[in-house]
Order: sequence, then C-alpha cells, then structure tokens
Amino acid sequence: MKHLLIAAALGSLTLSACTLAGNPVKKDVTGQLRGFNANQNLGLAIVGFNNGQYTADGTQSQVIDKFLTGGFALDLPTNLPYGTYRVIVFRDANSNNRYDTGDAVLSADNGKRLVYAQRDNQFVGGTKAGWNLVNPNGNVQTTLLNNYDLNAL
Repeated sequence: MKHLLIAAALGSLTLSACTLAGNPVKKDVTGQLRGFNANQNLGLAIVGFNNGQYTADGTQSQVIDKFLTGGFALDLPTNLPYGTYRVIVFRDANSNNRYDTGDAVLSADNGKRLVYAQRDNQFVGGTKAGWNLVNPNGNVQTTLLNNYDLNAL
C-alpha cells in the first residue's frame, strides 16, 4: 500500500510541473531557468526576425519545471521560415499558452541563437540542415541542443 501511495504522489508532482501545452515529445532544446519567480504563468516561445518578418511561435510542447529542477524542455517546430531564432520566457497575461502582443518577456538574451537551416552552412558556417545551436563563441551544436540556459531580467 505504501508503494502505491508513493507512486501516486510522484505522479502528481510530475503532472504539476507541466504547462498547459503538455509534455515535449522530442525535447529538442533543454536548459535551466535561473531567477524566475514561481507562479508567474510562465511560457516559452521561439522568436526571430527573418527576411523582414517577425516570427513568434509559442505553440510547441513545453515543460517549465520550476519546482523540481528549474529546467525546461522545448520541441522545435518545423513549420517556421528558415532563419535565426532565440527562446524566450514570457508571462502569459491572457493564459492562452501563446506569446502575444502585451505578454512581458522575462528572460535576458543569452547570446545563443537557434538556426533553422534549409541546407548545410546556411546563415552560419558549420550548421547542418535542420535546427542548430550557435553559441556566443561561434561553436555550433548540430545534434544535442542543450545548455540553453535562460536567466531572468
């Protein structure tokens, strides 16, 4: 009986860590959150300015695990224009699980860029077709896009 109670309690903790958008499937980008206050209705979005067009996508699966590890995981979409993006933490003012005009950005720019390339070496040398992570020092990660840590403003 004790084992069932422990399993039920752990299951509740796991579910409480998820945003309304659900659990990420691929967990393309992962990192730590530092300095954010709990219970702010936080969300994640991918934003960029490419070919004269601003893009903001906050519709992908996400986990902001503020209470257990302070980390997050995010699935990257494949329906965005090719270009350069970054991940932001925002306060979802209207609780619609999307980054909208009026939602406050709460994260500082970490200098890292996600590059969505149609072909190898597009936009930045060393990138491959698909999603890549370009670090501030110029190093490119093409497979495991981790350590995308976000700090509060």
